[in-house]
Amino acid sequence: MTLVDQPIAPVRDRILEAALATLRAGGTGGFTQVAVARRAGVRQSHLTYYFPTRHDLLEATVLRFVETIETGFGDGPEAALARFAEAVTDLGHMRMFLGLVVEAADDPTLRAIIARGTDRVEGALAAALGGRDAPERARVALATIWGLGLYGFALRPDPERNPTAAGLAILERVPERRPARSEPRGGSS
Repeated sequence: MTLVDQPIAPVRDRILEAALATLRAGGTGGFTQVAVARRAGVRQSHLTYYFPTRHDLLEATVLRFVETIETGFGDGPEAALARFAEAVTDLGHMRMFLGLVVEAADDPTLRAIIARGTDRVEGALAAALGGRDAPERARVALATIWGLGLYGFALRPDPERNPTAAGLAILERVPERRPARSEPRGGSS
């Protein structure tokens, strides 16, 4: 079967998987349409049919990464936290994420793409956590896990000092905030 005879979805999926692999391998530095097309085994014209610009390809790649993170979020809060931590503490994923963040500092379009992906993960995690203050707990959990991932990335050669497991254990124990009970004021005479 030639590339032209293949169904549309598999070609697009192959391109996105190649884009993820390209970002994981070298961050944004080597992320070009030519490199992704080569890795996917498609002509560049095929890639640009689906993703006309590098930003289009980056956006779709970020959203594909978000989809992989969200897998398992429906299995409860502990599974959701563990799934997200697994994704961001992976060396390749952290390299990809850091590359995107660094490039986004000078690129408002990419910053908006990352913000949309982050909002989506935050919403899915909040839904998995449940409760009135789930959005706030999700935000804190994401920031903490990203920090743990970055810390682990920096200490990669020394897994004994990597605090990810301990940090997750602490996050899992953070209870939902309950409204304070009001105490009766003053005594009655």
